[in-house]
Amino acid sequence: MLFQNSGNLKAIELPFNWNADYTDGTYLSEYDLQTQKKNDFYKIKRENVVRFGVFGQNMKFFFEIDGSFNLAGKRYEIEYHLENGEVLPLTRNFFKKDLITYKQAFTDLNGIEGVQRSDVASINFGYKTNFVKDELNMFFQPIVVLPVGQAPFIEVKITTSTDLNGHLVFKNRGVEVERFEAPLKAHNSGQINWNIK
Repeated sequence: MLFQNSGNLKAIELPFNWNADYTDGTYLSEYDLQTQKKNDFYKIKRENVVRFGVFGQNMKFFFEIDGSFNLAGKRYEIEYHLENGEVLPLTRNFFKKDLITYKQAFTDLNGIEGVQRSDVASINFGYKTNFVKDELNMFFQPIVVLPVGQAPFIEVKITTSTDLNGHLVFKNRGVEVERFEAPLKAHNSGQINWNIK
């Protein structure tokens, strides 16, 4: 398992490469670390993934099978606290998670030289899932955004089946780091970008 390995591996071609750790101790990375041949994201055996994320620049950013994040050695959880005091653990659950990774890039174009080289603006990873409790169905999508030359953040999108009043809470190893008032209207998406602390 690459993310459990104590060594810091260098990414190939990009600042960060994606990686999926499997239940049997093997892994699949964006590039084969021996041959440097590119692997297909759609070849990931999703049902066997225990960790997914990116590595590079002597850092590892990933999420565990329960949805909690390990970002450069710090564990983060996200919860939704209802008005009545009930806590919905948006991470730390075992609902099915669909893996997400993508790169934002731009290319400059001018009339004299034509298309110039493309530059990566950010590398992103995370997942989407449905959190279900009793009659409540909540779509939850946390994406870790690693912008080139800027501080990383987590983009959180939530859509719920019913109106809710509460707070979105970010924790580091179970200790609250920050909370935001987050009323949600049924079938409308709410989004927040949280600077990782």
